[in-house]
Amino acid sequence: MATPASSSLFSRLTTAFGLLSLRSDIDNIILELLGQFSLEKIYAEGDKETYQNLVITLLAQLNTILNVQRLTLPSENLQVGWYLGFLASWEVTLRAVEFVLQVVVEGRESLWEVRLLREKYLAELLLNALRFLTLHPKVPPSRAKERRDRFARIHRQLEQIFDSYPGQESFLLLVCREITDSLRTEPNGLALPPRLRVELPNLASELYPLAECLSSQYVAALVPQDGLPANWLVQFLALRDISQFVVGASVQYVMKRETRDVRLQSSSARTRNAVLLALENLRMPGHLSKFDLVATFSDTFRIILPDTLNLGRRSSSDCDEFEIDAIDLLCTKLSDRQVLNRVSDHELSRSISEVTRHIALLDDPSGQFRSARPRLWVLNCQKGHIVGETQLKAAENMNFPADREGGTKVVPLPPQAKCIHCGGAATIAREVSLARHAWDHLKPLESNADTINVERHLPNQFQLSPPRMDTGMPFHAGYGNILSGEGSRIHDPEHSYSPTANRSVFPGSMSSDRPNLLPQSLVSPQIPLSPKSRLKSDTPYAEHAPSEDLTSSDGLGCIDTPKTSDPRWPSSGAVETPISPDFSRGSQSRLQSFSNVSFEPEALTKSRTIPLVAPPEKSKSRWRSKLTGSRREVPKPATRDSSSLSSTTLESQRLEEFSLKNLVSSSKVSSRGKSGKSINVYISQNSTYALFWTQAAINIWDVGNSSPLLGRAISTESNCVLAAVTKVHLAYIIGTRDQKLTLRIVNLIQTTVPAIEYRMPSSPWCSSITICPKENQVVVGFDNSIVRFFKTTNSEEPREDRLHSRFHKDCKNCPAVDTVSFSNDGLVLLASTRTRGTIQIYSWRFPFIDFQELAPCRYHVPLHESEDNGTSSAIFRSGMGNEEDLICVTTWTQSGIPVLIQPHDGHRTEIRTETSTHQGKLGSRIQYAAFSPTGRELAMVNDKGYLYIISNLNSNPLEVKRIATSKELTTKSDWFAMEFMSFPGEEAIVLAWADSSKGLGYVKKIPVKYSVSATTFPKFSIPQMLI
Repeated sequence: MATPASSSLFSRLTTAFGLLSLRSDIDNIILELLGQFSLEKIYAEGDKETYQNLVITLLAQLNTILNVQRLTLPSENLQVGWYLGFLASWEVTLRAVEFVLQVVVEGRESLWEVRLLREKYLAELLLNALRFLTLHPKVPPSRAKERRDRFARIHRQLEQIFDSYPGQESFLLLVCREITDSLRTEPNGLALPPRLRVELPNLASELYPLAECLSSQYVAALVPQDGLPANWLVQFLALRDISQFVVGASVQYVMKRETRDVRLQSSSARTRNAVLLALENLRMPGHLSKFDLVATFSDTFRIILPDTLNLGRRSSSDCDEFEIDAIDLLCTKLSDRQVLNRVSDHELSRSISEVTRHIALLDDPSGQFRSARPRLWVLNCQKGHIVGETQLKAAENMNFPADREGGTKVVPLPPQAKCIHCGGAATIAREVSLARHAWDHLKPLESNADTINVERHLPNQFQLSPPRMDTGMPFHAGYGNILSGEGSRIHDPEHSYSPTANRSVFPGSMSSDRPNLLPQSLVSPQIPLSPKSRLKSDTPYAEHAPSEDLTSSDGLGCIDTPKTSDPRWPSSGAVETPISPDFSRGSQSRLQSFSNVSFEPEALTKSRTIPLVAPPEKSKSRWRSKLTGSRREVPKPATRDSSSLSSTTLESQRLEEFSLKNLVSSSKVSSRGKSGKSINVYISQNSTYALFWTQAAINIWDVGNSSPLLGRAISTESNCVLAAVTKVHLAYIIGTRDQKLTLRIVNLIQTTVPAIEYRMPSSPWCSSITICPKENQVVVGFDNSIVRFFKTTNSEEPREDRLHSRFHKDCKNCPAVDTVSFSNDGLVLLASTRTRGTIQIYSWRFPFIDFQELAPCRYHVPLHESEDNGTSSAIFRSGMGNEEDLICVTTWTQSGIPVLIQPHDGHRTEIRTETSTHQGKLGSRIQYAAFSPTGRELAMVNDKGYLYIISNLNSNPLEVKRIATSKELTTKSDWFAMEFMSFPGEEAIVLAWADSSKGLGYVKKIPVKYSVSATTFPKFSIPQMLI
C-alpha cells in the first residue's frame, strides 16, 4: 500500500500518537502542562509576543492530547474498565477547558491581535474537549443538573470571549457556542449515531483497514437530503468523528510501520468524498457559512490526502508552523518523561541493565568491538560452551547469516575449528535465540537520565524571563577576578592605580563596618551565578578590585597562598558581596576558587575597549585622550576595504583588548620551543566563556561583560594539547607522544567536586575535542578514526567507536578524526575524517549509542594542494518546520569551497560571494564556521579575517554578507575562534584571538539580529521544562 504523502505535520502527529497512545498518566501530563504555563504566565507582561506563542503552544499541545483521547474511547460493546487507565478523567478535562477559556478572557490585551489563536487553536481544542466530555464512559456520579451547570459555566466563559473580542468570529468558534448551548440544556443530547456507538474502533486495536461504519456507503446515508434541521449538530459531530478516525488510521498505519496492503489510501479518499458530499445535505442555521464548513473538513483530510482541495481563507502553512513547533516540544517532554519514569523504577532499570550487560559481555568479553546487536552461539564441543558471535568472527573470520524471523539457526564451522574456551573440536554452532530476543526487547528500554537531570536545573527551562526591576542601584553587572592577572581590572583611563582598590574579593577579608546594601535574596553565597542569571534581574553584582596576592585553583584542592591567610567564608545567611564606593573597581568571579597557579605581580596594564570608528571630535574629549594617550598600538584591521560595511555597523562593533602577560610568562617558565609559548583560543558553545591557553596554563575569561574578565587560571602541570569549555565543565588533555595522555574534566560550578581524570595511551594520538552542550559527556577524536565518549559525572570506562569498524577490525593507518562537534541543541554529534582527499561525515543521535556514516555528505577535496590545512568545520543544524537538516563543511584548502549539504538526499549548495555585491571573496580558506542558535544564520571567517553571515539557508541563492573584519590569517590557526553568543539585551557573534608576541588577547563583538519568522516559536539549544 502507498503510505500517505509525508508532510511535516503528519510526521509530527505520527510521533505524538506513538508517545500518547495508551498511556496511564494522561491526567498528570495535562496537569503539568497547565502548571508549566502558570509559572510562565507570572512574567507574561514582559513579552507580549512570547506570551502569545505560549498560549498557542498550550492550546495546540492540549488539542493533540485530546485528539488521541477521542480515538481511545471504547465503543459501547466493549468492557469499559480496561480502558479507564488510558483515558483522562472527566473532571481534569473539564477544568483544563475552563482554565484555558479563563486565560483567553483575561489575556485580551496581549492576545487581541492573534485571531488565529481563537479561530483555529482555541476552537479545535474546544471541539475535541467537548466531544470527549460528551462521550466519556466514566462521568462523575452527579445529578444531571450539576452537569448542566458545568457546561453552562463553559458556555458563559465562551460568551465572555465573544464579548471581549468583538468582530466576525470563526466558523468553528460559533459551532462551539452552539454545542455548549445544547449541552447546558441536555448533557446527553449529542450522542453518537447508533451504529457508530457500537462499531467504532479505538487505538487499543487497529484502526485500519477502515471499519464498515467508516466506509463511504455508511457516510452517504448518514445525512439524508430531507433531514431535520434540529439534527444538524449531531450529524456534524458524527462526520467530524469519522474524519478524525480516517486520519488516525493513516497515522497509526505509519506509526506501527505496517507493511500489509490494506488499501488505506484509496478507502480514505472514498470516505473523504462521501463526507464532503454529505456536508452539502447538512441543514445548518443561517448564520453559519457552508463554505467554512467544507473548508474545515478539507483541512482535516489534507493531512493525509494532499490532493484535497484547499478552501482555507488563509495559508495553512502558517498554522502548521505553530502546530509543528508545539507538537515537537510536547514530544520532547513526553520522551524525557518516559525516560524518567523508567529510571525512577530503580529495581526494574537495574535488572534490565544487568541482563543486557551480561549478554554483551558473553558476546565480547574484551569489550573492544561493542556489537550493536550481540548474538550468542553454543558450540558442539564436549562441554557445549557458549561463545559470542563477535568472538567467533574475530577467531575464525566467518560470515554469519543475516537475521531472519523464525527458528533456531545452525552454522557450520570451518574445518579444524577449535572451541575458544576448552580447545576441543567443534563443527557447528547453534544460536541461542533467546538471548537475541531478550536483547531486542530490553535494550531499547535502557535509559540514561543524566542529560535530563542536568537540563531541568538550568535556568532556560522557561521561555519568559523575570522582568527587570528599577532598583536604581549604581553598580556594574560584571564579574571580578580572584587572580593577579592585570587584564582582569577595569579602570578609568585618567585614574591612576589606587591602593584602596587593592582589596581581597573574599567577603571574609572585608571590613565589617561596611554596610550590606545588597538584599540576600539576590545573591547567594552557596549558589554560583551563571551568565544567564544576568538576564533574570537588573540588579548587578558588587564589584571589587582583585588582590595582587591571590591565586586561582583548578578545583583539585584549595590551598592558602602565602599572602592570603585564613580567608573567612560567609555563612549561608550572609551576603556575599556588599556594595560600597570603595569596591567599584572589579567584581566577584563566578568561578570562585584558589589555585596552585602562582603568577608574579606586574605593573598594571589597562583593559580597554577600542572603538573602530572615532566619534566626532570635541574639545578636551575623554575619548580622544584615551586613544591618543594609549601606549599600546591599536591593532589594524586586516584590510582597508570596508565598502560593504556601513559606519553604523562599524560603530556597533566593539574590539576589546586585554593583557595575557601572566599566561605568556607561565609558558616561558615551563615550556620549550615556539609551540609551547603560542596561545590557543576556544569559545564555549553554550556560555559566555572563552579559553586562552598554552601548554602550561589555561585562562578562562568571561567575555559577557563590557570588558572581558578573568574568572579562573589553571596550571596544567604538564603539556596541554587540547582544551574545551562549556558553562559547567572545562576539559583538557595533557601529555606527550612519549608519555600517557590524561583527560581532566573540571566542574566549574561546584568547585569542591574533585576533577575527573581518564588516563590513556598516547597512541593513538588525540586530534579533536568537544563537550556536549547538555554537559553529560566529553567527546575526543583520535588517530585511526577512533572516537571516545567520556562521562563528566564519573570516571567509568569510556566508550569507544571505531569509525571504520565495518571495513576492517584494526585501524592502523586510518586518518585522524579532524573535527568533532555537537549541534546547538546537543542532540546530534558529527565527526569528520579525510581519506585520500574525501571528507567523510559520521553522525550520532541522542543517546549517542550508535553511529552511521552520512554517505550523501561525502565531499572530495584533492590532497597535496599547497596550503592544505584540511577540514576546518563540520557542523550540524537541526531542521525546523518544513526545513531540512543541514550540514556545513568548510576547509582550509585551495579548492574545497564551503558547502551546505542536506544529509538525507545529499543535495548541496556551494557558498560563494557574488563579485557584483562588493562583499569581497569568501574563498575556500575558512578558519571557522558556526550556526546561530535559531539555525537560520551561518557565520564564517575566512583567511582575510572577514566575517560573513549567510542567511536564507534553505533557498537558492543564499544571501552572503560581510559584516566585520578582524585579524588576517596566513594559515588555519588555533589562536583564532568564533561563536554566536547571547548577552543581556542582545545577541552577537564573538571573535577572539591572541597575539603571543605582545601578550595580548582580543575580543570583538558584532551585534546581530536573528531572522526568526513571526510564525516560528523561539528555538532553544536545551529543551524546556520537563513534563
